[in-house]
Amino acid sequence: MTNSDQPSPTSAGTSTAKSAADAGPRTPSLLVSWLVIGVMVALILVAVVLFGGEMANGALQVSMTLATLFALGVAYYYGYRGSVISNAIQSGVNGSIGTVFVVIAIGTVIGTLYLAGSVAAFIYYGAAIISPQFFFVTVFIIASALTIVLGSALTTVGAVGIAFVALASIADVSQPITAAAAVSGAILGNKVARISDTANLAVSTVGGDLTIVEHSRTVTRTAIPTAIITAVLYLLLGLLGDSSAGSIDVDQVQSTISQSFNVSLWAFVPVLSIFALSMLRFSAFLSLTVSAIVAIVVAGFTQSDLIVSLADDPSLSYFGAVAKVGIDTFANGFALNSGVEQLDSLFSGGGVSSMLTTVWLILVAAAFGSVVASTGMLHRIIAPVVAKCKGPTSLVLTTMLSSIGLNLATADPYTSIVLTGDSYRGEYKRQRIKPELLSASMADSGTSISYIIPWNLHGALFAGTLGIAATEWGPWTFFAYLTPVVSFVMVRFYFLRRSRLSTAGDAEKAYAGGPAVTTASQQLA
Repeated sequence: MTNSDQPSPTSAGTSTAKSAADAGPRTPSLLVSWLVIGVMVALILVAVVLFGGEMANGALQVSMTLATLFALGVAYYYGYRGSVISNAIQSGVNGSIGTVFVVIAIGTVIGTLYLAGSVAAFIYYGAAIISPQFFFVTVFIIASALTIVLGSALTTVGAVGIAFVALASIADVSQPITAAAAVSGAILGNKVARISDTANLAVSTVGGDLTIVEHSRTVTRTAIPTAIITAVLYLLLGLLGDSSAGSIDVDQVQSTISQSFNVSLWAFVPVLSIFALSMLRFSAFLSLTVSAIVAIVVAGFTQSDLIVSLADDPSLSYFGAVAKVGIDTFANGFALNSGVEQLDSLFSGGGVSSMLTTVWLILVAAAFGSVVASTGMLHRIIAPVVAKCKGPTSLVLTTMLSSIGLNLATADPYTSIVLTGDSYRGEYKRQRIKPELLSASMADSGTSISYIIPWNLHGALFAGTLGIAATEWGPWTFFAYLTPVVSFVMVRFYFLRRSRLSTAGDAEKAYAGGPAVTTASQQLA
């Protein structure tokens, strides 16, 4: 054989690379999969260390963008090219479009509720009614009740969360704890409501003969003791807090507010509109956006002096001033210019522009989650964990930990529900455990924790809505991290004895038909 017959090193390398490409994409190894997740966590920690509570203003988004680029580089190395990875990202982003529209709607309604005097009226009347000592527990109870009725945590926090936080400033109580109490109540309501989007998605993912009634009954049993503990903690925080917070000069507060706003019960019409449309089962986007328009109309009739002042254009007719101020509030939010610094800082915020960083975070988080899911990285990490589950107790525990981990990794509670349900469904069936225990395990772990993860869709939404970083109110959101603890204890000592199916045939019947999953965008928009 002559030298000319021997393949050159260059041609051999090219041939090998071509063969690898022709072989199609490969699933990254377990080590590499963990490396991708580790890089994401490291980049997020950098943002936390450097920017603290301000990280959600851009630093967190940059970290997630860089993590997505790294994940894409790994995917490319393992043979994922062109349309394969593009379609995966497109699918993930499409699933978030409904959420993006809800974020936009929240921005519009926050600004217009300020303009209509709704927040001012809430503080005006609330300062005379709500005691600072019972403030936190009152917020928790009201938010819980509203979310149970509406079935939407986002709608509740968007409608009354900002008003509670503003009132906290006047009452001289902690705004982060107030925000946490509102979020805790929203989590509780969203968990037990039969019309909750996450609850219905969990039921659809598990499939079989599981119904929303069975799921709701199971999670309610774990929610009751958790809610009692949470309420007691908020009550103690109020009673044992700074005693000086108990003295509010109600007359001064009401007099100061009256100088800038025309306070009346008409100001509550936009808030009632949100609740009414939600109860009529309009989507969150429509309920919030229509109510924002209602708020502008109410402002036109009740806040004439304020609108003329904000328009600052004598050449405009009053109708023109209302239109100008309304459009500007929709886009850029509300900013009071009374000359009183505390009042101006209290009554400002909202607008679509204020939510653009949240939209950025949602999109890059969805892209990252799509890459690590579609390339099999998450399955590579979860599969060994599922295989090591030797009994019902360890199975439930690993389900909860996996659900929490997937919310950390994918930054999307809806993707987490689908992936956890798909990964563990077969093992629950094999161990003859009732379907409602799987859906409840997901609801009581990852879904609850998702609300306090700063880069998660839920955490980002609430931080953007409340105007306070998730790192500030997260530690006080007792219901979020008490839920998985209480749930696991109840599963270990109560549910497992009542949640085993008698035979393999019963398990086959219970899980027959498979999952029937709807997309995240259908759930939200």
